Formats: sequence, structure tokens, C-alpha cells
Amino acid sequence: METSKMLKNSAVRSIPIEFTDLTYQVKVPKQKEKKTVLKGISGTFLPGELTAIMGPSGAGKSSLMNILTGFTKTGVTGTIKFGDAPKARKLCCYIMQDDHFYAWFTVEETMMLAASLKISNESMHIRDRKLLIEQILETLKLTKTKHTRCSRLSGGQKKRLSIALELIDNPAVLFLDEPTTGLDSSSSFDTIKLLQKLASHGRTIVCTIHQPSSNIYSLFNQIYVMSQGYCTYQGTPDRTVDYFKSLGLECPAYHNPADFLLECVNGDYGDYTMALAEAAQKPEWRHNYNRSRSAIMASDKIVEANTGVSVPSNGKLLHSATDAFSNRSSSHFYPPPEWVRLWLLIGRCHVQIFRDWSLTHIKLLMHILCAIMIGLLFGDSGSNADKQLSNFGSYLVHTLYLWYTTIMPSVLRFPQEIAIIKKESFNNWYKLRTFYLASLITSTPVHIILSTVYITITYFMTDQPLEVDRFVKVILSSMMVTICADGLGIFLGTILNPVNGTFVGAVTTCFMMIFSGFLILLTHMSDFMRMISYVSPIRYGLENMVLAMYSNNRQDTICPDDVLYCHFKNAATVLKSFGMENGNYGMNLGILVLQLVIYKSCAYFTLKRQVKRQ
Repeated sequence: METSKMLKNSAVRSIPIEFTDLTYQVKVPKQKEKKTVLKGISGTFLPGELTAIMGPSGAGKSSLMNILTGFTKTGVTGTIKFGDAPKARKLCCYIMQDDHFYAWFTVEETMMLAASLKISNESMHIRDRKLLIEQILETLKLTKTKHTRCSRLSGGQKKRLSIALELIDNPAVLFLDEPTTGLDSSSSFDTIKLLQKLASHGRTIVCTIHQPSSNIYSLFNQIYVMSQGYCTYQGTPDRTVDYFKSLGLECPAYHNPADFLLECVNGDYGDYTMALAEAAQKPEWRHNYNRSRSAIMASDKIVEANTGVSVPSNGKLLHSATDAFSNRSSSHFYPPPEWVRLWLLIGRCHVQIFRDWSLTHIKLLMHILCAIMIGLLFGDSGSNADKQLSNFGSYLVHTLYLWYTTIMPSVLRFPQEIAIIKKESFNNWYKLRTFYLASLITSTPVHIILSTVYITITYFMTDQPLEVDRFVKVILSSMMVTICADGLGIFLGTILNPVNGTFVGAVTTCFMMIFSGFLILLTHMSDFMRMISYVSPIRYGLENMVLAMYSNNRQDTICPDDVLYCHFKNAATVLKSFGMENGNYGMNLGILVLQLVIYKSCAYFTLKRQVKRQ
């Protein structure tokens, strides 16, 4: 009964968007003067209407969209008003041009997680949440694909899923950037038709579109045309031809009005930009400005006549259960606390880890195979006094292997996820720090397990001393090196593209290896070069592994009978020969922890900066 009540008593908040004298300036490299992208434009986008922002490339469409959504804040002057609602931008969502999802989740799983992140259990029972998702998927024609993984969806299905995810908490305002990009004509028409239907329920829907067909063009309730930073037309599609005719621009017979509009503002018939901008300010072409409140009240009367449900005077639209997913009151929904979202994101990360073979399964298999190969290669170097130089080198191999196999996947991982993180965090699914913490919590145990498996195999195959404290110290050092590499990899991945990040990561690893104290001893370096070695985690990891093996009065290794003299038979000789006799395991471990914290912290701030970029 509660579910049926909730679905029958709907409320979609009516929020008109009005902006006045909007100006946007940006700095241009190597130029003193700023470039003015938007030049004092004004406009009104009404609830119950689907508005298209059109114009040639460089006209300012994306800039206007980013300013209205809140992506861009600096360099903006003018007034933007989202109705009379406090914190109205919280009731908006932004559906970006590219549709990015986690490939290993099905449509239903993606929807359920989004619903759990947006709506608390106190606001809606899980049973009602499942019913809500079923209705949204049915309305958007996604029911047949609910058990399909997102990576296998078509372009049109992905676009509808992007819309479905944001409809869960019933937003009052939807912004869409190029919703028809990459879709065929049929899918494009279906998508715009769907948006028109959603707008008719009282939402304010604004999208940018490049060059629509005549059929799609006629579906929009309002067209807002831009050129060179000016508004050159704001009105209904059916008035476009008359508007240009009044300025002496005759549309040829059987010509698509949308194409003709873009040809005019693009200068194909001459430079009419200023004339069009001045004409767009005239009262007869700016009728939308004066009908904001009347349009809302008129739509309320239509709803009341069709449904028999009274509409309050504050402009709220109430609908019947004919379209059940839109029949919900966003005022009844409260987001879960951030710790609940953290728990949900940890669960998502765990599922991702177990389903992504390249992330865990293949990596685990490679760790085992490589550990066995390295173990066979170095043989009994741990106990053979004649092979102690090789044993020392094996710890450099272990350190480099763990470092390199961790930093490279981290460099490549976050660039692929940034688009998803940007979309979800901007649309208030969660705070960025919540996602980052969930990522750290789930990835750290994986690094610990993988490094432990690798070191355990190589430790026993190379006949190292069977002493628990030495084994634990080597394991602990390998863990710190691995987690350090992950932090640096994330940092590089959030400031560089995958190609440059991979290159910088590889070069950085090479230099860290050079300053590790094996290829050239620390005692043989100049004071300046030795100072550089202090920033190399590989140095501290290698030194700690060597200290774990050879410090604390380790017994002499066995010199084979067929060897006359074993110089490195005594453990103290090994440490002294490589200049590590004064090494401090605890201090090295503390430095690794400090470097780990620095890398992870820097990675968070660079990720935050990347997410906030347009």
C-alpha cells in the first residue's frame, strides 16, 4: 500500500532558469587581454519545456552549459536564477556527452547501486526501490537489457541508461550535452522524444545539439541559438523561418529550418551576427521572458484537468500513476549519510576487483609464475655463501618487480575512471573523498595479498633463513614498496595521459633503481647524489630487505666444499661491503610510510583538480 501511495502522489518541482547579462572571460596563453566567450547574453528556460542550445563550433554553447550547471565559476559575471528554491542546483543533474559506466556491472546492478547512493533506506524501502527501477527501465525501454553488462550496450541504450540513472531521484532540471552524438537517426529521434516526454511532466530540460534533422528540430519546445558569444535567436522552432525572413534571410523551399538557421549564424549568407543579436532582444522575439509564471500556471491547469489532482499555487506539478516513475516527490527523498555511501562504494569496488580478470586474476597468476621462475633462477642463493652477491641482487629484482607491476596498472587505471567519477560526484552521488577512500580501502588488501604471495614463494624457493621475524620484515617491506608504487601511479595517472604517464613512470623507476644502492653503492656516490637517493622508495625497500636478511647477528652461510674461499660468508661482511651496516630498518620503514602518505595525498588533490576540469 505504501508503494502505491508513493507512486500515485507525485511531485516534480517546477524550476525555471533565468540568466541575465551573462558574460564569461577566459585567459588566453601568451596574450595579455582576456578572451570574451559569452557577451552579455540573457535567456529563460521554462519547466515543462525541452530547450535546445544550438550554434556553430566556438559559439559558446558548452561554456553556457558549464556555467549553468556550475562546472565553470571563475571569470563569470551576470545573474543566474533557478526559480525560488533554495539550493536549487542540488535539484539539477548534468548528463554528459560521453556515456561512461563500469563495464563489469549489469544495467540492473548499476541502477540499484545508483538508487542506494541517492536514496536512503529511511526514505524508500528496498522493495519500493526495486519497483521504482523496474518502472524506469520499462519506460525507457531497457527492461530487456537489465541483465546485460554495460560494456555490451548499444549507443542508444547507453544514452537511455545515462538518463535512467539520473531519473532515480526525480531531478527538477536536466542538462544534457550533445545527447544524440554517436547515435543513428532512429535512436536520436527516440532519445529526443523521450526527453520531450520527461519535460512534459514539469521538468526543465536543456540540451546542446549540433545539427538536428527537421523531425528532431520540431520536437523541441524552445530553441536558443548562439553565435560568437551572442544570443541570435530564442523562440519556438516553428517561428524560426519567420524570424530570419524579417531580417531579409529567406529559407529555401523544402530546406531544413535547422540547417538554414546554422547556415545563417555561421555566416554562409554574410555576417548577420550583430543584426541577429539585436533582433533577438526585441519584444516580439523575446516573448518567453514574460511568460515564465504564466507558463507554469498553465501547465498546472493542464495537469489538473487531465488527472483530477489539485495543484498547489506554488507551482508544483502533481501527476497520476500513468507514468509511475515520474510520480514521486523528490522532497520525500533523502540521501544516505556519507558513511553508508562509503560502504556501498567499497562493495562496488570489491565486485569490480573480483570480476575484472586483468585487475586481479591475471595479476595473481603472473605473480605466481614469475615468483616460481625467479625462485628457480636464484636457487639456493639464500644459504649458499658463494652466491650472496646474487642473493643481494635478488632483492633488487623483488623490489623492482613489485614496484613496476603496481605502478603501471595504477597509471592506466584512473584516466579510464575519471569520466565516471566526474559524472557521479558532480551529480551528488557521493563526495570525491568518499570514492577515493573506498578505492584505498579495497585496493590496499589486494596489494598486500599479491606482494605476500610473490615474496612467500621466492623466499622459500631461494632457501632464505627460516626465521619468522626476518620473513615478516621482508613481507612488510614489500607491502610498503607496493603501496608506494600504487600511490605514485595514481598521482601520475591523474596529471598525465596514459601514454605520457607510462613513459614518466618507466623513466622514474629507472632512476630510482640507479639510486637504490646496488648498481652504484651509496658510499660511492657524491654527497649531492646521495641526497637524491633519499627520495627513492626502491632504495629504502631494498635496504630494508637486506637488513632483514643480514642484520641482528645472522649465522654464517654455508660455503660449498668445492669452493676455496667465500668472501660473503659472514652477514656483517655483506652489509659492510654494500655500505648498509649503519642502516635502520625502523627508520626506513617510517620513511616509506611517509612517502606513501605523500603520494596518496598528492594523488587525491590532483584527482580532485582533474575532476573539476571542464
